[in-house]
Amino acid sequence: MKLNELIEIVSAAYPDGLIAVEYWDFRRECPRRNPKGGDTLALFIALELKDTYDADATDEQQIETALRAIARARGDLDAVSTALTMELENRQGGKDGRK
Repeated sequence: MKLNELIEIVSAAYPDGLIAVEYWDFRRECPRRNPKGGDTLALFIALELKDTYDADATDEQQIETALRAIARARGDLDAVSTALTMELENRQGGKDGRK
């Protein structure tokens, strides 16, 4: 599987296909930054896939590697979300309404 094919798969699942539309250069097979800013999560996904891609791996290995990279990122995002939720609850006085 070529890297461009992997990008097409994930981009089809991403809202508005922004990974392929805004953050991937198919000719050079590399991420591109949107000079207007925009969806940095789409850019992050493109960067992660590029960084973990192994052209010598089988299609299945490439997909498994991409899955591991995305799962690791999801875990990191979950940890940040949990920390922010806890901080908000602390600032609001917790669940019992204390301040």
